[in-house]
Amino acid sequence: MPIRYIPVVRTKAGEADALGNLTAAARARTFPLIRLTGQIPVTFQKKMIANCNGFPMAIDGSYNFLGTGGPAAYNGLFKGLGANGVPVIPVLWIRGDPAYNSAALALVGLYGHGFVLNVPLADLPLALGWVTAVEGWNPNNIDLLIDVGGVAEHDPAAMAPYVSHTINATLKPGHPWRSVAVHSWSAPKDHGPLKAGRNDVPRRDWRMWDQARLAVPFDIDYSDCGHVHPSLDEVPGFVMGNATVSVRYAVDNNWIIYKGSPVSGPNGIDMGAQYRGHAKALMADVAFGGVAGCWGDGRIQHYANGPGGTGGRAQWAALLLNRHLSLTAARLP
Repeated sequence: MPIRYIPVVRTKAGEADALGNLTAAARARTFPLIRLTGQIPVTFQKKMIANCNGFPMAIDGSYNFLGTGGPAAYNGLFKGLGANGVPVIPVLWIRGDPAYNSAALALVGLYGHGFVLNVPLADLPLALGWVTAVEGWNPNNIDLLIDVGGVAEHDPAAMAPYVSHTINATLKPGHPWRSVAVHSWSAPKDHGPLKAGRNDVPRRDWRMWDQARLAVPFDIDYSDCGHVHPSLDEVPGFVMGNATVSVRYAVDNNWIIYKGSPVSGPNGIDMGAQYRGHAKALMADVAFGGVAGCWGDGRIQHYANGPGGTGGRAQWAALLLNRHLSLTAARLP
């Protein structure tokens, strides 16, 4: 099996658009892991059913389960997608709430084989024993997601040997797992520390994985949180109302982040004018494009040159995630 990309994305309508508009080539290398937010828009499931038929993915309801106190939303989305042609498997956590893990185990086998197991890097030596103790599950039916966490503050060249050494100390060629992936993230939570205009922010999670995999004697899949911070907390409306109109465009090893201005207040600038400017600046960049059939790039070109509107926050969130997913899938070894 070729190396896969496992992006962790949220239950947002724009993220469904990003997934639904991937090319067939990108889908073939991508195994999305959908993490339920506190509230799930009705449009998410509808869009996923309409655009992701036959697209295998995993569903993680742990955050929503703890917030709502039960599996109703998780079961509803899981079965709603699975019964309508989206092959889904559940996600369990080795450090997860036992009640959530029990609810997830009840979904195993409904629409796909096995499950994904999230295990912190430090707990990797415990994974095999944990799995075999859970009703004797066969690791051959389990995708192991090794969670390294945030690496934004770490030098990839220093972090990669630690990750590869930890993996090699526990797993050998011929290991029993169906697949092994390394998950990490480095996208900033917000744009507060960045200067106005263009910023080049390193994708340290990608750089770390790309170096660590070379020291591991078997294939390890790549997993990140896309171009966003992994927090699932809902941003209050007044915060979004005062937020800058900014964009994050994934390129090889970095994100080009254009930090704009708020739309209100004494120095506010019209959102449409800012997005048009961002689109034109990205198109003029030598790093723009380079990914065949990328829907996100096409939308940027439309907003830069086409008649009509320039999109809002939701539309840009969708196209920028699609760009990130498309680029990462295309750059896998």
